[in-house]
Amino acid sequence: MIPENPANDFLIIEQATVLHQGRSLFQQMDFKISTGESWVILGASGKERTAFLETLLGRTSLVAGSISRPFAEDYQKEQNQKGVVNSFRDLIAYVSQKYTFRNKSSQQNFYYQQRFNSSESEDTETVARYLEQAETKIPGPWNLESVISLFNLHEFKEKSLIKLSNGETRRLAMALGLLKNPRLFLMDMPMTGLDVHTRNHFDELIGAIMQSGIQVVMTCTAGEIPSCISRYGWVGQGRLKVVDDPQTLMELENRSLLQGEVPHAVFKGLLKKVFEDSSITTVIEMREVTIRYQDNVLLDRVTWKVLPGERWLIRGHNGAGKSTLISLVLGENPQSYANDIVLFDRKRGTGESIWDIKKPVGFVSPELGRFFPSNQTCKKVVLSGLFDTMGLFKKPDVSQDALADAWLDAFQLLHVADLNFHRISLEEQRFCLLARAMIKCPQLLVLDEASQGMDEEQRIRFRQSVSVFCEKTGMSLLFVSHYDEDVPPCVNRILELKHGKINEQTAKK
Repeated sequence: MIPENPANDFLIIEQATVLHQGRSLFQQMDFKISTGESWVILGASGKERTAFLETLLGRTSLVAGSISRPFAEDYQKEQNQKGVVNSFRDLIAYVSQKYTFRNKSSQQNFYYQQRFNSSESEDTETVARYLEQAETKIPGPWNLESVISLFNLHEFKEKSLIKLSNGETRRLAMALGLLKNPRLFLMDMPMTGLDVHTRNHFDELIGAIMQSGIQVVMTCTAGEIPSCISRYGWVGQGRLKVVDDPQTLMELENRSLLQGEVPHAVFKGLLKKVFEDSSITTVIEMREVTIRYQDNVLLDRVTWKVLPGERWLIRGHNGAGKSTLISLVLGENPQSYANDIVLFDRKRGTGESIWDIKKPVGFVSPELGRFFPSNQTCKKVVLSGLFDTMGLFKKPDVSQDALADAWLDAFQLLHVADLNFHRISLEEQRFCLLARAMIKCPQLLVLDEASQGMDEEQRIRFRQSVSVFCEKTGMSLLFVSHYDEDVPPCVNRILELKHGKINEQTAKK
């Protein structure tokens, strides 16, 4: 049992048995936050880390034990006396890994290609306007000007939400949470997708939030723990263990990584050489490519060539032009027709259809999963890769159905085949999307921050799987990442973008 000290209690969990998505996830769990404390939570499973934060937020079901939130008692009593509808959640901000924004019609009906169509992005707010409309129930030190400064949003505050890079979207989500002036700020893997510069200053960012009187509980990896946070926990096997120091967390994390090895045999019969019987000489060639929206230049005279079998790492700061470059390769950007671009030996704009472009390309990104219809099961998502559609809209034949099962089995996902895609964990979604990309044996695999948000074990499995694919098929690879540790060893070329220009093209050392 947790020792009592009522005057110092902030949040208390006692002997809790917690259900998450209908399953018992935590048993007899004890946890206590004292006033003034901030915590880092690590664990072998990303699903457990996320569920723990959602338990603090009251989004899971408690079937035994109790959760009390003394930090909200005075606020709720005051609001009740005023006759105002209220909740302890008024005092909590939560930045999840599945954050979403709505358009001007208050509908979350964006589709993937919309971010590249300037006329259709007019229905989405700018960053500044979206922040201005943020709901703030509690007075406090954080306002529009101070959060824009803290998260360095000046450079893209007039940008449409739909055109934000993944890292920019992450910073906006945290800014929105801070504008709420919460007592408790929950962050699920907040450094995911942030560029090197922002990650290097993350300690200062978290320190500024804590100094303003806000208590933080965040999940991360052992290598990302902010120095200003001094309380540590490890979730695993249905329990939470309080840990004394970061070194112990590192040891626990390293121990869990030993389970991440991927045997080549699991992909037996699923992979084949993709260029052996092909006459393709050039996968991608861009000559002096420039992409602009009004006065904003996203790519500036980019010249670049990718040959069959080359594996490229594409890197650069948030907003450097990486996503725009990828949109040209995928055929999603309408400005490609105004530029000199060759894909698979065929010049863009010479009569090819969007399906011709998509057929030899497999693609995975964090954003992609958000745009599948809500009625799609995991198996349907995987099968949709055979037809290059955002969801399955035709009946597959027996061999196609068996192929989807084989890919799900290879990634240990047969148990989620008939579950709704949007209800499974983030890492399970990523592997479903990787199976969707690989089911057609593409000649080019494009992975845009595809393993972000996974736990360490899953990131190793993802990286090793990609290496196996490249080795066994000879495919070309475009791998976008801010994290060097996520880069598969098969990568042999590097393209670095800076403010829309090529800063460096090199062979990987």
